[in-house]
Amino acid sequence: MEIVSENLLLPFCFILSFFFIFTSVRFRQSSSRSAMLPPGPPRLPIIGNIHQVGKLPHRSFADLSRTYGPIMHLKFGRLNTVIVTSPEAAREVLKTHDQTLSSRTSPNSIRSINHQNISVAWIHPSTARWRLLRKLSATHMFSPQRIEATKALRMKKVQELMSFMDESSEREEAVDISRASFITTLNIISNIIFSVDLCSYGSEISNGFHDSVIGGMEAAGSPDLANFFPLLGFLDLQGNSERMKFCTERLFKVFRGFIHIKTAEKSLRNDPKDASNRDFLDALLDLTVGDEAELDNNDIEHLLLDMFIAGTDTSSNTVEWAMAELLTNPKTMVKAQSEIQRIIGQNGFVQEPDISELPYIQAVVKETLRLHPAVPLLLPRKAETDVEVFGYLVPEDAQVLVNVWAIGRDPNVWENPTRFEPDRFLGEDIDVKGRDYELTPFGAGRRICPGLPLAVKMVSLMLVSLLYSFDWKLPNTVDMDETFGITLHKANPLHVVPVKKNRH
Repeated sequence: MEIVSENLLLPFCFILSFFFIFTSVRFRQSSSRSAMLPPGPPRLPIIGNIHQVGKLPHRSFADLSRTYGPIMHLKFGRLNTVIVTSPEAAREVLKTHDQTLSSRTSPNSIRSINHQNISVAWIHPSTARWRLLRKLSATHMFSPQRIEATKALRMKKVQELMSFMDESSEREEAVDISRASFITTLNIISNIIFSVDLCSYGSEISNGFHDSVIGGMEAAGSPDLANFFPLLGFLDLQGNSERMKFCTERLFKVFRGFIHIKTAEKSLRNDPKDASNRDFLDALLDLTVGDEAELDNNDIEHLLLDMFIAGTDTSSNTVEWAMAELLTNPKTMVKAQSEIQRIIGQNGFVQEPDISELPYIQAVVKETLRLHPAVPLLLPRKAETDVEVFGYLVPEDAQVLVNVWAIGRDPNVWENPTRFEPDRFLGEDIDVKGRDYELTPFGAGRRICPGLPLAVKMVSLMLVSLLYSFDWKLPNTVDMDETFGITLHKANPLHVVPVKKNRH
């Protein structure tokens, strides 16, 4: 055993010495520039500041920013990283320098499936491919006309959620709020894309889909040495690439099945499909035919991956966090349910247009997104050239992170920042649409989440329906611990017993 240890130790020391010398030379070469970099904590040779980031990086960065300010520089191995934690700095990144900072740094796990070269979330917005994919998404998924056309679908799926809750109420069974709302959201999106449900509340299939989506998110967001030392990428030391491949291949297999069915149907049909019956996949497949085809099946698979991952997990997370906050703040829960009862009365079910008449519920959603943004650091941006932000240098190829979680809890911006107080938004013209930089859970600028309008409608409709139809009984206390992937989950899922309200 000692011989093995010595054989391993000698090459390791050689590599360590090489990196130390290389790092020292690089530091001397860049010392004239480093004085212009944002402030940041001292760093160790080779690893930089990696040791200062724990399992919840958004919290680690927030803690460091209290010492080093709203724009700070950290070094993670070979990767320069600039983190902003104030609305003013966020505005500089997301608006003033949006064009220069609109590229992406992609995790090794994303690169393992070549997603960074195909995905609308990762490819550069100056490319023709990005503009095509963004236009397709906007036109066939998220345009006001398309969202209005799918209103009845959302209502139907939320009514199915209420039926499931009704059955659980009769059995006095606790419901996993995250899983139930995930299935609802998943079936809304799968009907828009494929015209079918992908799973049901009693089916184990939904667990596989749920696990694949969350697994992919965690693989993309988990710490990975290959992100900081690219030469280590092939080793996959944390197993993130293997996990990403496994999870996405399960999803791709589902997508390929629908692509095959639709393609076969199309070849057998002579006349074009009625426009009213066309779904998102129909529109995508139209672009795969002919000599000047703009997409192939691989492009479609990766675009669908974006739609499902971005649209399902984030929305169900937000519903779960909202319910958890309301259950731990009973006075707020009473106020929210009273408003719903006053507006909807004895109608028996919630209509989507009712939500515009519920300012307190809208405030509850905003407050949930303030305290629990689905993507707490947004997706990482990359500086295409050296750029000056707030008088500091953001060097070319640096990763830029906007800590919207920290901004949402900044005592210089928010009164009682850690308390769940929806009232703070009443009478205030603050929204989540990317113009108010103290509240940008969906991002801003050209990289703003295109699914924002649909996400807000789904979350609001599910939340209002749950609060209108049921009271809620906790079998256990609610903890608010988090677990980090790209998205922010509750560490322990919220299980709660629905109690059906009597309406006479």
